[in-house]
Amino acid sequence: MRTKISIFLLVSSVIVFFAIATIAQAKGLDTGLSLKEKKVVIIYGSRYGATAQTARWIAEGMQGKAEVFSAKEARNLAAYDLVILGSGIYNDQLHEDMLAFLEKNKGELKNKVIALFVVCGASGSYAQNYLIMFAEKFDFLAVPTLTRAFNGWLRKELLSPEDYKLLENYYKEINQPFENYDNTDKAKCLQFGKEILEAISK
Repeated sequence: MRTKISIFLLVSSVIVFFAIATIAQAKGLDTGLSLKEKKVVIIYGSRYGATAQTARWIAEGMQGKAEVFSAKEARNLAAYDLVILGSGIYNDQLHEDMLAFLEKNKGELKNKVIALFVVCGASGSYAQNYLIMFAEKFDFLAVPTLTRAFNGWLRKELLSPEDYKLLENYYKEINQPFENYDNTDKAKCLQFGKEILEAISK
């Protein structure tokens, strides 16, 4: 009798384990890989370098755990277990390279995206709306828990003639000086990287 009970308990445990694993896999969760085994990539869209710098600082905060590629360079997502996506915001839209990347890879991204970030001049609810827009671009059911909006920089010498004129007119309209600035914050980027690392370590 005890032998039958033991066999029943063993079989039940195996069934429960596989049920949990199946549910976790369906939700895009990792059930078997250690932190050392997980392969993570940060993919970004950046026009004038602020988002690229932000991505590198986030990777630094992750202690070099994540590889970093631009959306144009990124190729084989099958090689990675987890993906972090970041984009600069231009005229209330994601970077064109990120949009093209999402369109091409949205199916594969659904179960891999662990974090999103944007680099823009907005804050509060405006920045949150950009993050929601980002998630909607690849049909994610909900915005990932790990999200952050960062500020960037303005370097007039890097601007295209079209962007230069656009921004020059914008600052005239708001009666503000059209000057270079750098509002990037390495400490905040490093902290976000640490938060992501802690999340994938659990």
